[in-house]
This record gives sequence, C-alpha cells and structure tokens, in this order.
Amino acid sequence: MGNKITLLIISTLFMFVSNTSQAQYSLGGGVSTFHGLNIDINRVGLNGFVEVPKASDMTLLVRAAYMFPEKDTRTADIEAIDFGISPSKAQTDIVAKTSYFAIDGGTRHYFINDYDVGFSIFAGPHIKGILASYSVDYRVPDGLDPNDYKTIAGNGSPSQSLTNLSPQYSLLFAFGGTVGVKYQLPYRGALMFDVGLEIVTQLYDPSYILGYDISPLSFSFNLGYRFDWY
Repeated sequence: MGNKITLLIISTLFMFVSNTSQAQYSLGGGVSTFHGLNIDINRVGLNGFVEVPKASDMTLLVRAAYMFPEKDTRTADIEAIDFGISPSKAQTDIVAKTSYFAIDGGTRHYFINDYDVGFSIFAGPHIKGILASYSVDYRVPDGLDPNDYKTIAGNGSPSQSLTNLSPQYSLLFAFGGTVGVKYQLPYRGALMFDVGLEIVTQLYDPSYILGYDISPLSFSFNLGYRFDWY
C-alpha cells in the first residue's frame, strides 16, 4: 500500500511539471528538517520542488520532502503465548523506526522585490500530504525465545507476534503557512530559506504515528537552491 501511494504522489508531481506551459519556471532542491511540539524526534532529510510564477510577485510551488528514518528505543510488556512457558510475562526492548515522505503545495507571495529579482521576503498558505511508516524490532532478554511471546493487548490494539512483522503505513494531512527569504544570484538562480508551521490530522493511522512520532502541531525548516528557466 505504501509503495503505491508513494508512486501516485510522485506521478502527480511529474504530471504537474510536464503539463506546465509557462514560459518561465524554476526547479530546486536542498535540505529540510521537521520538528513537532512536545516530540523529541527531530527529522532531517532532502527536498525537491518546482515553482511556477502566476504573476511577477506570486508563484505556485509544489515540493516533495523525504526525511531519513528515525529510530527510537522503548520498553514494552510481553506475555507468553501458551501456558507452561516461564516466565509468563517479561519486559522487552523495542527498536521502533519511522519514515516520512511528504508532498506540499501552495502559493507564495513575494514582497520588497519580485519572484526573480534581488532580495525578497515571501509568505503563503500550503497543504500537505504525509506518508509515514512504522516498524518495530522486539529484542527480548537473553534466554527467551521471541516465538514464545506476544505483545499485551491494550489501548484498542490487539496482541501480536514479536516476529515477522511488516511495516504499517499511515496517511496524514496537514495545512499551514510558510514564511521565508530569497536572494537572487547573478546567473538564473536563487538561495532560499523558509519556515513552515502546520496542523497535522490523520486520514489513516493504524500505528498511531500522529501523537507519538509526529506532532499535531509541527514545523519545518527548508534551505535550498532554485534554478530559473526562462
């Protein structure tokens, strides 16, 4: 499911680029970070974007961002699958890994100078779709067989085996705003930096990634280079 959604999002982005009939457009990329309120996980990754001017001081931007997977070690209670297994309950370490891929799009309004002139400040709204995955690796204490144990059901989650677990995917939706600065370089390019703030909601989230690994109130920093075609 996750791979199909990723391919659909990427295909939509390339369709947008290929159908653009503007005489001027820009492509760029750079580094991104993603953070959340009351969340200890700070993600780092890469971004790529296309920006199309609709007026001299207003553009449409679509950006894709991939964050490198984050690992987090936790503890959990486990119980024996069958009677006669000793001990009947124990604690295990969990190495949880989450991934993050997102597409956001919106308008940018430029102030002080135009889209492709000198120094500018820009701001605008955006919406975002986030595809995240969650996978776990249970590391039971020495002397115990992970095949003999299962997780303890709770908080609406059923018990499950500790082995042969597949990643679970979540689809989230966000909306917010972006503020940034741009400095035009001499040869059809610009350096750009922006800060985005957004509210994240869940569309499909079986692993409860929202709230545990991604905050409902999140923000990002994006630094990149933009090359302009005329």
